[in-house]
Amino acid sequence: MNVTYAPNDLSAVVEADRAHIWHHLTQHKPFETIDPRIIVEGKGMRVWDAGGKEHLDGVSGGVWTVNVGYGRERIANAIRDQLIQLPYFAGSAGSIPGSRFAEKLIAKMPGMTRVYYTNSGSEANEKAFKMVRQIAEKRYGGKKHKILYRERDYHGTTITCLSAGGQQERNAQYGPYTPGFVEVPHCLEYRAQVETENYGEWAANQIEEVILREGPDTVGALCLEPVTAGGGVITPPEGYWQRVQEICKKYDVLLHIDEVVCGVGRTGK
Repeated sequence: MNVTYAPNDLSAVVEADRAHIWHHLTQHKPFETIDPRIIVEGKGMRVWDAGGKEHLDGVSGGVWTVNVGYGRERIANAIRDQLIQLPYFAGSAGSIPGSRFAEKLIAKMPGMTRVYYTNSGSEANEKAFKMVRQIAEKRYGGKKHKILYRERDYHGTTITCLSAGGQQERNAQYGPYTPGFVEVPHCLEYRAQVETENYGEWAANQIEEVILREGPDTVGALCLEPVTAGGGVITPPEGYWQRVQEICKKYDVLLHIDEVVCGVGRTGK
């Protein structure tokens, strides 16, 4: 693909970035001697930086967000038209695209009836955590408030989402964390914790052990990624999800599925 660039000098942009931008998951010390990378254009699955170098974007915008690719004029035109008609109105009232999209989304989610719009995965998980705590308060006098999360899973970078984060290297230096979050073992078969015929069921049973240790009357929810993403792209072994569902039903524990990374067709299915 041939991409023509305007002969603009971007050195001022590079210097502004170096001086003022705090980059995500990036060590900034090297920028004292080298230039930060500036991405200037994208087409399809490829992006180009300020130096004209082409990159194959294997992580969809850096954090799995541009899964439809770059340069989609149909999408850009739809966004433009909506910005002119009505760019935003708070969720205290409805909107035409909000209602239509919710209807389409629910059609692909059997058993679900409502959509709550948020700005990020962290905010979406925070909302789910608040729902668990509100249910605990309304139905159980606040006792069934604990939320279990799995080692290696990732749910966001707010303090409460870090409290539910199973990646210690991401969480370091940000404590103390929100109380009431309890870790359960991972289900990575490659680094199996025991040798057993049905590792999926065994791994799920470790969740039950944690519930029994904490007290079933104190555990309100279990928060899991369907496929652990940043923690290693881990697909749970066969039999895992069936057993997890049985355990949650047995102890009246809500199953909170965080599909921010791998949901809505992002696995290709």
